[in-house]
Amino acid sequence: MMKARQPLANSIRLLFVSLFLCLFGTLPAFATDGIYTQFGLDLGYAGRIGYLGGTTPEWAIYVYGAGTASSRFNALNISSPPNATGLQVDGDIALAGVYSTLTVSGHTSISGGDRFEQTTSTESINSTGTITGSRFSSSTINSQLNSGVMSLKNVSMTAAGLTATAGSPTSINIGKNQSMIFDNTPFGGKYVMNLSSFVMGGGMNSGNGGTLTLNGAAGSAFVLNISGAFNLGGKAKILLTGGLTVSDVLFNITGSNSTFSIGGDALFNGTLLAYNSSGAQRTLQITGHNTQINGELLANQINLQSGAHVKKPKEKSKDDDDDDDYAASSSTLSTRTK
Repeated sequence: MMKARQPLANSIRLLFVSLFLCLFGTLPAFATDGIYTQFGLDLGYAGRIGYLGGTTPEWAIYVYGAGTASSRFNALNISSPPNATGLQVDGDIALAGVYSTLTVSGHTSISGGDRFEQTTSTESINSTGTITGSRFSSSTINSQLNSGVMSLKNVSMTAAGLTATAGSPTSINIGKNQSMIFDNTPFGGKYVMNLSSFVMGGGMNSGNGGTLTLNGAAGSAFVLNISGAFNLGGKAKILLTGGLTVSDVLFNITGSNSTFSIGGDALFNGTLLAYNSSGAQRTLQITGHNTQINGELLANQINLQSGAHVKKPKEKSKDDDDDDDYAASSSTLSTRTK
């Protein structure tokens, strides 16, 4: 009798799944980014893995600065010299602000993803710059992009209100040949820093401009709130170990002034979010021919210059990442949409 019931049980399960698919479409993917699962920080369309049933684009850059019909806003400005190599942006790009512009000049090369833009946004390609992939723009995408902007603002303000982990630093300054390691394992996989400044870097000719290592098991998370200067340069490196991915580590930059830059052939791994809830927004300056950013950048305005690289690592289980030379980066669990 028990064996006779098993096919019936399986039939019921199949019927339920079929009914669910008919009513709601594709089964939603489970969220896997640590900042969401550990802290409830929900970037939604601006970056949460599994949002909209796993169809969120694989964002490398999400800029939200907006202009007007009479005064457009150059939200993303990318320029590269003639000796630039590789892709300056490898991943999807969002122009989430109305009347915003993407400007590409010099020998810039953008590939590995698509652009999702407001219907009032424009693109300007100068000199020998190239853009591959597709541009998507519609009223539906307008709504999704607007939703993403609200989500990133909420995440920034909520993260800034988190209580710092006991014993965590109040500022970080790592110079030439110096290093720091933080492990979230003793804290249940959740670690928060509330910092007045974050500065890393040594001389351009130094073999080690300073290293910050964040360690944690897969699915754990770090949140670093930074209210003042954020400066990563001089061959400095931010490394993730123990199973952490770039979607498990949030650098939340607040405040309206002080240095906000990544350059000097530095290596950055993580998700960088910049939003000031009480005033002017800062512009992220990125320079350096060998500067490498693995993860997602969310900011009001970004200037990407000198051939620096921004790459969103792909999900290993679905799309093998062919850039194994950036071994310090962990793969990100996400999917792409067209």
